[in-house]
Amino acid sequence: MAQEETYKYSFKMEPRTASLFVQNTGCQRCAGGYRWGPGIRDHYLIHHVLSGKGYLEIGEKTYRLQKGDTFLTFPNTSILYYADEEEPWEYVWAGFNGVEAQNLVSRTDFGEDCPVLYGFFAHEIAGLLMDLYSDYGTMAWCTPAITGRLYLLLAFLIRNAQRDGQTEHSERDYAGIAAGYIMTHYEQPITVESLAQLVSISQSSLYRCFRRKFNMSPKRFILEYRIERACALLKENIFSIREISNSVGFEDPLYFSRAFKLVKGMSPRSWAALQREDGE
Repeated sequence: MAQEETYKYSFKMEPRTASLFVQNTGCQRCAGGYRWGPGIRDHYLIHHVLSGKGYLEIGEKTYRLQKGDTFLTFPNTSILYYADEEEPWEYVWAGFNGVEAQNLVSRTDFGEDCPVLYGFFAHEIAGLLMDLYSDYGTMAWCTPAITGRLYLLLAFLIRNAQRDGQTEHSERDYAGIAAGYIMTHYEQPITVESLAQLVSISQSSLYRCFRRKFNMSPKRFILEYRIERACALLKENIFSIREISNSVGFEDPLYFSRAFKLVKGMSPRSWAALQREDGE
């Protein structure tokens, strides 16, 4: 039987730091035996099989997949996946990351010991991923649209998860929950003590969680996220330093300037001027 014509459409987004973002997306009909890996990705990668068959290898385990199956690979994990020789697969995919990603994925049925969902809401997942893929573009509306599609996909997977204990969190999840709170309340007073109370663990335990997950302390995470939001406001070049300082959780503009220099190595005004020069 003659194989259908192969194709590959793959798009990458600019790397950035955000609570959740799409890093790449694409759709491909593979030639027989086409493979990726073995290799390691620095982000989550979800594939849904639209037709044909293929295989996923993680460690010593091999998973056989066909139309309607979905698989998710985790960051910093060696993987290999390849198309069947006789009936090569066609799939749509999306790569994503962000400080919210691990916590959201942990609420789905996916796990590092369970990377495949066999025939799980195949029509719905195919539609959600194809919508995400279709919204890729360079217009101003495309980035928020494709991010919204990713949230919808993960929300669907979480809503329909079958595993017990969806609300239980491993030690690494506590940092993700606290980070999510920081990103939505950064303009308000936040202390490590209040974060620890939020997730019901001790301050020392929260510190260890942040060190493992983000390689920094909770206090440093708060600082860097506030400075990141300040940079976004500085780029607009319409707000005063005092306005920006107040908007990102610093009551004292002088302290804000010192904190900004600690993170960026220069004052807010110097950083803004450098951005304007680079944009000319």
